[in-house]
Amino acid sequence: MDMREPTISIIVPAYNVASYIEAALESLASQTLPPHEVIIVDDGSEDDTWERLRAFPHPYRVELIATVNQGQGRARNLGIASASGDYVYFFDADDLLESDFIEQMHALITSTHYPDIIFFSGAAFFDEGAKGLGLVRSYRRGFEGEYTSAADLLAAFERHGGGSCSPCLYLSKRMLWGDRLGFKAYYHEDEQVFYPLIFSARRHVVTDRVLFRRRIRHNSTMTMAKCMKHVKGLHGLLGSLLELYRDPAYRSCRRHIRKRALQYTGQYMGVCRKVRAPYDLSLLLALMLGFRNRSMCLKIVFHALSDSLRIAIKRLMGRGKVCSH
Repeated sequence: MDMREPTISIIVPAYNVASYIEAALESLASQTLPPHEVIIVDDGSEDDTWERLRAFPHPYRVELIATVNQGQGRARNLGIASASGDYVYFFDADDLLESDFIEQMHALITSTHYPDIIFFSGAAFFDEGAKGLGLVRSYRRGFEGEYTSAADLLAAFERHGGGSCSPCLYLSKRMLWGDRLGFKAYYHEDEQVFYPLIFSARRHVVTDRVLFRRRIRHNSTMTMAKCMKHVKGLHGLLGSLLELYRDPAYRSCRRHIRKRALQYTGQYMGVCRKVRAPYDLSLLLALMLGFRNRSMCLKIVFHALSDSLRIAIKRLMGRGKVCSH
């Protein structure tokens, strides 16, 4: 059993966050127990994010990396490559951490004997003028436990609704990443890596403690208008889910993979309509043949209908639910 004090590397991708970066860094500087290191990757910012990063009086060991804009996923990968801690934590540069985050993680790691991943809860807060965005998501896990089976963990996420895939809501061993696992360059990279990360781990711990604060603001990746980058990201995500579903190693998790694919198939087709992009028919056919599931076929057929037909069907279904009660 490893009795050393665990070391935690915090990786911070930053892009055009000059208005928020200092508050985020203050939440790192005010930790009751300092991190092993903080690695900040400026992903080609066009404002004065880089200047503010350099001017900030970092009280912890810090490495600042500047790169051309490659996207949040690749910025995180650069941070992983530079990290030396036992664990890595991905912290967005416009959010906040509770002051005892590192202390709580150290205590949980040692008390649960160095698990591969720790999932924890978060809470959202609105930036000034952002309440009208209406993005109120739950970042609570809703349960606590220790798991050695990915299927049992995913079932618990499903029961409690605590399966947020945000990288800001888990701590993971650095050895899980690298050549075997990393973030893709396209949007929805956090959704794409979530299941492969879970499957690569042997032991998972879940706590419902709120240790992270998500800022809801204008012009973030979450609130920006949908574009072709979202289409490409969802396309890549669906392809990766189909590969996982076909892999016999994850047979016990097929129901969860299929359910996730159903969810994102609807999102993919909805975003395609929104940005007026054609559906990739070869992808949709592969999903129908690969999952061999009636719900998948119905989902694709429904979303392929005209707007007026979909609205009419929803109304009929709504009336049917009322009548059944």
